[in-house]
Amino acid sequence: MKKVLLTVFLIILSIVSFSKVYVYKGVVVFEYKDLTASSVYLAGSFNNWDSTALQMKKIKGGIWRITLKLSPGDYQYKFVINGTDWKEDPEAPDYAPDGFGGKNGAFSLVLENGELKIKKATKQESGIINGSYVFDLKSKIDTDTYSLKTPTLSHVFNLKINPEKSGMKFEANLVADNSSWQFRLESLKVRWENNRFVFGLFNNSSANTLWKFYETNIEYNKTGFYGGIKLRVADVVVDIYSENNELKYFTTARVGFENTYIYLGYLPATDETTMNLYIRAETLNVGIEGKYSDSLEYLKADFINDNLYIEGIYTLVNKNIEFYSKITSLLEISGNYNISENTYFLIGGLNLPILENINILTDMYYDNSNNLGYKIGVEFINSNVLAELKIGHDFDMDFENYYLFISAKAEF
Repeated sequence: MKKVLLTVFLIILSIVSFSKVYVYKGVVVFEYKDLTASSVYLAGSFNNWDSTALQMKKIKGGIWRITLKLSPGDYQYKFVINGTDWKEDPEAPDYAPDGFGGKNGAFSLVLENGELKIKKATKQESGIINGSYVFDLKSKIDTDTYSLKTPTLSHVFNLKINPEKSGMKFEANLVADNSSWQFRLESLKVRWENNRFVFGLFNNSSANTLWKFYETNIEYNKTGFYGGIKLRVADVVVDIYSENNELKYFTTARVGFENTYIYLGYLPATDETTMNLYIRAETLNVGIEGKYSDSLEYLKADFINDNLYIEGIYTLVNKNIEFYSKITSLLEISGNYNISENTYFLIGGLNLPILENINILTDMYYDNSNNLGYKIGVEFINSNVLAELKIGHDFDMDFENYYLFISAKAEF
């Protein structure tokens, strides 16, 4: 009898899920154990709570794992089981309210003596308002006098309001810049959700999380609302918005089984536009996507893992090929080739750490007109502040002269 009880206890213990988060060789490791799960995703403040962007890998013993390279700061997260079931981390370093009556896992990633460490989340007086300030300067360098000419400055101050309300997520973005230092409402989205239904409002903001396609979400420059239902193997959402004094709609859906997801987007024909149909499939870190209107418009393929992201897009209308790849945080390469016009360009960027919180930056450019450009500079990272200084060519317009580029971003 004791053996039977012990066996039953071990089986129950193996089925019960557990998780943990820790730092290993400079990256943050998230683990979740669940023998019954068919898929597990990680969602959090580091990826705008996207429930399908970070797929965890099943290794052994029912353990799912993913590693992320994160900068020092405060983070919140949850696990998404089988596409719809949001689970908190029972072994999180700390917790924060999730706005739905539950809680998110929370932690602070800090740099101590050159090593990243996880600690309890920094307690703040209020989490309702946060924001950022972005500064950009570009100025032509006079090589005869070594002075700066015709500087162009850009200041953008952003406030994000996220009041915590059980069962609801609210986000309003207020922006002020050097064109007008008066705050204006840039975007707004509200979302109510439970285990079966979802409903929301949007204004110039991407709110429908089922839009996973290459083209920009239609919600970005529209005002409207959406509603949907979450079933066992499929989610369906309908957006209704106003355009040219008319009510229009589009439909998105996601079908999931095992580790494969299929996303669908449908925009019906109107007096001004033809029907648009989007389809995307994701499995084993590979995504394949296409858009059909009067004919097939584009095809896209991408691949992602812990160290590599690569994508390629072929547009059939103008016979254009674009590609982009990123290897960890060190190297980025992108390019474009137009088959009809036989034109192309290549851009490469290298981000090389040399000291604690200091990176050397190198950008290169080359195109079919034999334009060769480069920028060299340095990047400073300190908690929630990032600053870059570069000297080189303006890849958009000028390969003869040199420019000074300074950019900085502070988050609070």
